[in-house]
This record gives sequence, C-alpha cells and structure tokens, in this order.
Amino acid sequence: MSKSQKSLVLISGYYGFGNLGDEAILESIISELEKTVSKENIVVLSNDPERHRKTFGVAAVDRWKLASLVGLLPKAKLFISGGGGLFQDTNSPGSTIYYGGQIALARAFGAHPFIFAQGLGPLNSQTGKVATQLAAKLSKDVTVRDKASMAMLEKWNVKAELTADPVWTLDETALPDSVVKQIDSVRSGKALVVGLSLRNSHNFSERRREILLATLLKALPEDAALVLLPLQKEQDLPQLEPFMKGWQQAGRKALLLDVSALERPSQWVSLMRQFDLVVAMRLHALIFALKEGVPVMGLTYDAKVEHVLNQFGQPILILPKEEGDAELEKKWLDTASAGLQDLEKLRSLARENAETAKKLACRNFQLLAKILDIKKKA
Repeated sequence: MSKSQKSLVLISGYYGFGNLGDEAILESIISELEKTVSKENIVVLSNDPERHRKTFGVAAVDRWKLASLVGLLPKAKLFISGGGGLFQDTNSPGSTIYYGGQIALARAFGAHPFIFAQGLGPLNSQTGKVATQLAAKLSKDVTVRDKASMAMLEKWNVKAELTADPVWTLDETALPDSVVKQIDSVRSGKALVVGLSLRNSHNFSERRREILLATLLKALPEDAALVLLPLQKEQDLPQLEPFMKGWQQAGRKALLLDVSALERPSQWVSLMRQFDLVVAMRLHALIFALKEGVPVMGLTYDAKVEHVLNQFGQPILILPKEEGDAELEKKWLDTASAGLQDLEKLRSLARENAETAKKLACRNFQLLAKILDIKKKA
C-alpha cells in the first residue's frame, strides 16, 4: 500500500470507561482533527465504541480486539496515544505494556506514533519503566503536560515538548435545561453555590472524608449550597453519597447532581460556570473550573493535582501519604478559611493563568496540524 493510501488517524487512550476527564481529552482531539480530517477517517479505540460513534459521529472500534487494530494500521497515517496518564503502573505494569505495545505496532506498520499531552508515571516497576521508555523512543513526536514527565524524558534522551492538557482548549457547549433547573433549585440569592468533586483513592479514607466534611461545615457560610459532582460514578458516588448525607444531617443545603442529560464533556465546562467555588480531587474538575475563571480548592490525591494548584496559585488541601490525621482538620480549615476570604484574588489568578495554559495546550494541536500537513504532502 502506498503512503498516499494511508488516510486514517487512530486515537488510543482510556476511552469508553465513563471517566469524564479522558472523554474531555478525546472531545478536544476530535474537535481539532475535524478541521482537516473527515469524520470517517478518525477512528477511536474504545471500550464503548457505539457510544463514541453516536456522540462524536466518528468511527470507533473495540479497543480489546487486537485484530481490529492490526486491520486498521496498514491504512493509518497517524497514531495518537493520549492524552492523560496512560503510562503508569500504580496497580500493575499492564497499562504500560498495553499502550507501549500499540505504539510498537503502529511504528511497525509505518504509521506516525504521537505520544500526545501525556503525564508519565508514577512508574514503580522495572517493567513499567522499560515499557514506557521504549514507547517514548519509538514515538516520532512526544508532548507532555508536566515538568516531571519532561524531566523523565530528558533523562532518557527522548526529544519532547512541554505543553499542557488539551482540555484547556475545549470550547463549552450549552447545558440542558434540566441541569440548570437542578442547580437553580438550591440557589438562594447571593449565597455561595459550591461544586464538590470526590473520588475513591488509597489516601482518602473514611476518616479523611469526615475531616473534610467538618472543615467545609466550619469554613463555608451556613447558607452555602453544595452541588456534588459525579465525574466517574463508580469511583465517585461511594464518597459523594455519605458526604451529602453528613452535610444534610447538619441542616445544610445539598444536591447530588443528576448528570445523565450531559452527553458531551464540553457541557461540563458550561456547568462549572454555575459555581462560585469548586472543591475537587479530580484533575479535570479543577481544569474545567479554572478554565472558566472559577476559584478552586484541591485535594492532592495525586501529584498532577498539586502541580495544577501550584501553577494557578489556588488553595491546596494536602492529603498526606502517611497515616496520622491529628493536625489535618486545623491545616485544612486554615487553608480553606484563607481561600474563602480571598475569592476575588483566586478568581483573577485563575483567569490569568488559564490563558497561559490554553496557549501551551494549543502547541499540541499546532504540532498535530504540522504532522498531518506533512503526511498529506507525502
């Protein structure tokens, strides 16, 4: 097959698992690709191909069927791996082997592998490190979203560019009326409306959830309304539901948002504009809010969350790795109280830094356009 017959762009990532952050990355990539590539030539490797075909109008295949990938690769000119944190071995090195193997196959079939806006690590096993290093060296282009990933690649002598998460470029789309009505049902005059994003994590115990509840009950005004946000239901509801129960038992106003009417991640960008403050563990809850100039407080269950909070000068509620929470409530309460007294400054910092992040994120797509233009002329 000649190079001119290679017309497909394959997109691989953690897609089709109901994780809002990954779906937002996918939407931002597809939105950009559609400017130069016809929809039938964009193929998503997905855990839920039917949903992606319906939502985005592009082609999609089952990510678990190796035969599907091997059948597509001879016709692929570009293989995008990412974004997000695909190369990590927190639970096992399986993820690094899976995504690294795809890149090796893409390279073998003459496609152009592009590690796209990823955050590399944590890598605790030798297998994970070797698989990630090989994948990086086999990729023709690499962009990463944080300095730690960049430092890792420099150590391996892999040429890469430091950019930012592609979701910073995602344009908002309108909210369904049903979602607006839900939030309006707890809105009261000028009282704060606060979004809350929690998730299961090894360092977010039941005790720490209770400390967070006590902290926010003391720090937030009594008339503040809390809107609980399930970005990935199976990981988030086990934390959000007991938190809401405790909040309501204290006589405070709360709503567990029904998000079933939200079809696209870009609608969540509009959703964040409904809030005066967002308290979140999840990275993309923070990104969506900051992108819209909404101040945040973040719980650092992962280094990538701390990186964004530091970058944007927003309050950090540190989740220690070790046990022992004797001073945690005081530390969190001091941080939250100081942040609430300075919401306007935090809002200004969010807006200012979001512009910088968006420009960095655009570099991913400028490079993507350059690659496609080269492939088009080849």
